[in-house]
Amino acid sequence: MADDPKLEIPPELRTIAEQGVDQARAAIDGFLNAAHKALDDAGRQLDVAHDSARDLGRTTLEFAEENIAAGFDFASRLAKASTVDEWARLHAEYVKEQASRLTEQAKTIGEHAGAATGLATGKKTGK
Repeated sequence: MADDPKLEIPPELRTIAEQGVDQARAAIDGFLNAAHKALDDAGRQLDVAHDSARDLGRTTLEFAEENIAAGFDFASRLAKASTVDEWARLHAEYVKEQASRLTEQAKTIGEHAGAATGLATGKKTGK
């Protein structure tokens, strides 16, 4: 078998093969870079969403505390009332205060939800 002809690959074909490998490597590098960027972007969006959810939770808890305190304050004032007319007046005041409080709280929660939606969709809010 010593007299088998030695087949050589032409230099042009080697050049084309090397270029193909280089192009494939560049394409894969570009894909991997894009994947890393997408993961980084997703991580940032998750961080923002997490912060927004935590802020909304804190705000909601603050509202609950305010409403509970208002309820106890009303109960305390009601317990000290000496006439039915005073009870009626205190009740009317409480309902009016609570309606105003709940309106403001709903507005604030709506603003939080709007901001969170804007963050999730990538739109900026007016804040």
